[in-house]
Amino acid sequence: MDNNPKHLAKVAVVIQPGFVPLDVAVPQQVFGRWPDHLAAARPGGTPYELTLVSPASAEGPLLPREVEPLDRLDTADTVIVTGVEDPAVPPEAELVERLRDAYERGSRMVSICTGAFALAAAGILDGRSATTHWHWAAMLRDRYPSVTVREAELYVEDTGVFTSAGVLAGTDLCLHLLRLDHGQAAANAMARFLVSPPHREGGQAQFIEPVPPSGDSDITAVITWILEHLDEPLTLESVSRYSHMSTRTLRRRFRAATGTSVMNWVAVQRVARARVLLETTRLGVDDIAHRCGFGSAESLRVHFTALTRTSPSRYRRTFAE
Repeated sequence: MDNNPKHLAKVAVVIQPGFVPLDVAVPQQVFGRWPDHLAAARPGGTPYELTLVSPASAEGPLLPREVEPLDRLDTADTVIVTGVEDPAVPPEAELVERLRDAYERGSRMVSICTGAFALAAAGILDGRSATTHWHWAAMLRDRYPSVTVREAELYVEDTGVFTSAGVLAGTDLCLHLLRLDHGQAAANAMARFLVSPPHREGGQAQFIEPVPPSGDSDITAVITWILEHLDEPLTLESVSRYSHMSTRTLRRRFRAATGTSVMNWVAVQRVARARVLLETTRLGVDDIAHRCGFGSAESLRVHFTALTRTSPSRYRRTFAE
């Protein structure tokens, strides 16, 4: 695909039945008609031509009046598939076929939130990395095992295909596309108008609620014990002694139950506890580190940044009560 901005001007936003209105509003703002003061600052004014397209079955009071049929995708340079309330409902066959055709013609393919399910159904995400809202990441991974789901990211670009996480992460991705097409100054101007940062630090992991795994009752007991002893210097050997399993058996059964290793799970839970303390207390980072079992503020910072893509201090400024 030619990345010359002049060849990316025609943007089609796909509205599916059961659509999320905010998913549609964001690309409308970024790729639709720009406010006069923004358009006046650019030679040629608004740089995109936006079309809203939808299957005939899409309906409801929030459906925009100016929606065009799906065949308008035939001339789109960029196709943005917006999310739906229930991604368990398969996308319509005609939409899947039209998306596949657009991709094969060389259109730039983009999804916002659960719109990734439609791209995956069309085979466009096969062999690629992608993201979606963290709540539905496991569903996307289970339904389309050929897709590498990276739920910690706000958005993912993989060889010209773009996917974003939850609704507001669609803003991050749309600004990123604008930056790719027309430079940082254009993205900054639009970000100021949206009252949004041009680029947010951190990934989706900072918004994910930790969900206890279920299944193996012995491992559930181990997990409960770990959570009660997070402030202690846990090791694989100490957890193994409590569980009355060999380290090899513990590794195997813990991974089967949780999808990860014992010590990685411990680190994730320590960061989750640190998040709560950062949000709800005025404790210093040193105190929080010790209460979470990290041993030092530096160890907390390293693990916290690795998992959430932001620092403890920035996280506290964002989420503190």
